[in-house]
Amino acid sequence: MKKALSLLVVCFYTSVVAHSQFVTQEYKIFNHIDLGVTAGSTGIGLEASSPVGQYLHVRTGVDYMPQFKYRMKFNIQLGDEPVGKYDSNNQLTSFGKMAELMKDMTGYEPDDHVYMEGTPSMTSFKFLVDVLPFTNKKWHFTVGFYAGKHVVARAENVIEDTPTLVAVNMYNNIYDKVVNEEDLFMGLELPPDVCATIRSYGTMGMSLGSYKRDIFDEAGNLLHSKGDTYKLYPNDECMVKSKLSINKVRPYIGFGYGNVLSRQKKINCSFDCGVMYIGKTPHVYTHDGTCLTHEVENYGRSIREYMNFAKSIRVYPVVNFRIAYRLF
Repeated sequence: MKKALSLLVVCFYTSVVAHSQFVTQEYKIFNHIDLGVTAGSTGIGLEASSPVGQYLHVRTGVDYMPQFKYRMKFNIQLGDEPVGKYDSNNQLTSFGKMAELMKDMTGYEPDDHVYMEGTPSMTSFKFLVDVLPFTNKKWHFTVGFYAGKHVVARAENVIEDTPTLVAVNMYNNIYDKVVNEEDLFMGLELPPDVCATIRSYGTMGMSLGSYKRDIFDEAGNLLHSKGDTYKLYPNDECMVKSKLSINKVRPYIGFGYGNVLSRQKKINCSFDCGVMYIGKTPHVYTHDGTCLTHEVENYGRSIREYMNFAKSIRVYPVVNFRIAYRLF
């Protein structure tokens, strides 16, 4: 009885294996797997592909964007005064006078600009389906998606500009005490004329635009009115930061061409071109939580070019080259 049962199990297993091999070879479903490397506008990556029929291939893998830095310049402004330490007549502006005063008082002199370095950080999983409608199986159309983290780029000030941001925070702290009529430190007070000058100048920071709408706090109190100037101040660490956020899932559509490179058909290469749909306008957040793309308008000259570019990337162009080796 045991021998008969064992023989039945062996026969059943053999028939299943034989049938699966017939289906695999006859209908070309997962009858081979290619492992390849890619390089292009989505970065460098690894990719595995396999047929799921005579006219369909599936590809899956991971792309990584190598990190590089892009430097951007932002102006520091005092109140609503023009930017710069000197005017057209080479005379000190209000900012220039206050910068000299801060150097005398604290030893730190704020510059009239800071540099920020942007760094992409995009790592994406992808799942793509190639449709091969022609008999030569060389041209293909592709649909699928890329998926990754929301934040795909970050920016922060360069380390060389830390003294300027320290001086800016010091000045704003002095300004707050002057406005609130508080002592600077242990009974120390500034001369009345200096206090009047500081009070008339206003705060020091990066004027990036104006508010699109009224801004309220969690309790419903009005913080800023529509049209008010949006000014970015250094955080408690004397730094300025921002980040670019997009949808986690990004649909893709494109086309490509591929061909074998060896007689044994072990090595093949392909070229793909298409677009990745980012979705709605990307969000650019500063470290104080303000969304520059949705809460601010009338951008200042220093960021207008960057913001117009960020708001225009509803789709991301994808151009990739792939070379693959057939494992089996």
